[in-house]
Amino acid sequence: MKKVSLPSTWGSVLLLLICLVTVNLMAHFLPLRYDLTEERLYTISEGSKKILAGLTDPVRINFYYSRNNSELPPNFKIYAQRVQELLEEYVALSKSMVVLKILDPKPDTDEEEWAQKYGIKPITLPSGNTVYFGAVISMLDQEMLLPYFDQRRENLLEYDISQAIQKVGSPSTSKVGLLSVLNLQGGRSMIPGQPPAQKWVFLNELEKSVTVENLALTIEEIPDDINLLIVLHPRSFNSRLRYAVDQYVLRGGRLVVMLDPNARIDMTSPANQFGQQPQLSSDLPELLKQWGVDYDVAKVVGDRLYATQVNTGQGVMSFPMWMTFRSDSLDQKHPITAQLENLLFVEAGSLKKAADSKTEFTPLLSLSAKSGLIDAFQLRFAAPDQLSRDMKVDGEAKAVMAITTGIFSSAFPNGQPVKEKKNPEASAAGEESEEETPLKHPHLLEAAELNSILLFSDVDFLSDQFSVQKLNFLGQTIIQPRNDNLNLMLNAAEHLSGNEALMSIRSRGRFSRPFNRLLAMQRQAQLRHQTEEKLLLSQLEEVQQRLNSLLESAGEQGQSEVILPPEVQIEIEKFREEERQARRKLREVRKILRQDIERLGQGLLLLNMLLVPLIVGIIGLIVYRLRTRRRRKTIR
Repeated sequence: MKKVSLPSTWGSVLLLLICLVTVNLMAHFLPLRYDLTEERLYTISEGSKKILAGLTDPVRINFYYSRNNSELPPNFKIYAQRVQELLEEYVALSKSMVVLKILDPKPDTDEEEWAQKYGIKPITLPSGNTVYFGAVISMLDQEMLLPYFDQRRENLLEYDISQAIQKVGSPSTSKVGLLSVLNLQGGRSMIPGQPPAQKWVFLNELEKSVTVENLALTIEEIPDDINLLIVLHPRSFNSRLRYAVDQYVLRGGRLVVMLDPNARIDMTSPANQFGQQPQLSSDLPELLKQWGVDYDVAKVVGDRLYATQVNTGQGVMSFPMWMTFRSDSLDQKHPITAQLENLLFVEAGSLKKAADSKTEFTPLLSLSAKSGLIDAFQLRFAAPDQLSRDMKVDGEAKAVMAITTGIFSSAFPNGQPVKEKKNPEASAAGEESEEETPLKHPHLLEAAELNSILLFSDVDFLSDQFSVQKLNFLGQTIIQPRNDNLNLMLNAAEHLSGNEALMSIRSRGRFSRPFNRLLAMQRQAQLRHQTEEKLLLSQLEEVQQRLNSLLESAGEQGQSEVILPPEVQIEIEKFREEERQARRKLREVRKILRQDIERLGQGLLLLNMLLVPLIVGIIGLIVYRLRTRRRRKTIR
């Protein structure tokens, strides 16, 4: 038997240690990494590279971070390392146009004094020590403050940094005009006893990248310096204001129109608070007709495929009028919706191409074949489960967000409408209380060039209630997005106003990803029991009506006390037994539904806990057996 000498155990350990030290040294001096995430979350995006390439003067970043504080939580240190690495990557890609300085503002030092002067927000730890974790970005005489890098905004980290660099690098920005009946600016409430209204987060975010001008509803001509006009919930716009929008489009102006058949956010407006029948819908009928769009202001659309789980007070149900759209429902080829992952639309309307339209209609957010319509006024009186049952699936193509493109014609062929008179007697006499202000531009019957209009059939999705979560952190309000609703509108505004660099940053994806397959399985389980539940509810309602009818017929004698005949009492007891049985079956169906959903979750948990370790263990065992067998053969 031939003996083969094997390396000693200590020699193998020493060789392994040498390899580990060598690999660590190489990793330190050659900071190479490869981003394996699906959305490339840890790689600087093309939008940031474009912003860095456009810098004409050096940008200075002062990063204030209390790195030597021994009481920092571990997750805080990990996120701080992530922020520092991202800032260093900006420096590496900028070709010396970004200068990074990392400062540790220890107590009673010059660094702490400067951090406080700049406005960096100190975070107080349970021990009473303060921690700084923010940055100041400056170029020449321009400065932008990032007071605190909140970990809950991790998916917006690169966007916040790139936006600040762009802001100091190019102070001149696009100008966006806003036309709306809603109070977007906030301020003192017009209703006695109500707290002050807060400024919409959407408006705050928009003002960070563009100049925003709120236009008066009495305006008769859109200014020429408006790069983009956003018409948000045009409820009861007068004819001259609609004419101003019409002519702005014909002159080549970019336009975003946000309509709504049932704007929940409008319920708090003074005009609707004191009216007996509040008007919550908005429409531009003659303009939409010229733009080739069909929109029914009296109908709300719903979709069972995209139904959102809501709590009705009596349990959780899928409500089709609140629609949650995932990435596979969005047009991933269009820059406005590309890479967005989660949108929530609330009681939106239906948009589709008009039958006689000559324009090009492009849906950006289409509904499925399980969509249907319901009268908007029903939403004010009926319960969510009743609304869900009343919605009839029609299988027609619908959209809640679309672009219409064409060479548009004027909806006012006779020119600007006559101003409405406040005094009818003066109008009859032909007298004018005010002199007509001549328009700067001549009346246009048709546009000279092709133009596009972006349309939404929902307004509520943009309100704070449905787009963000406001958290109070040590006296500071932290805005955390609930979904991509804000991102969608900001993408649209920046894309149409000519500022596209930030879009590819904001829409890079999320660090926490939902279990899409689990959600789909839950929806399938719910749909499986929905038909049976609907049948039981209708049966229960029929029994209750028959019982009420019997009681009413027995009490027609008008006496306060009625002695029912035995046969009537037996019939009533029979109906009540049927009612009890129907309710028992309904509870059983809902119980089975909950058990199915819980079973799905438990199965996924067991799969993660047992299957993957089992596979790894089997592979390890096979490798061990193969190596043992080879070693025995070698020794022999």
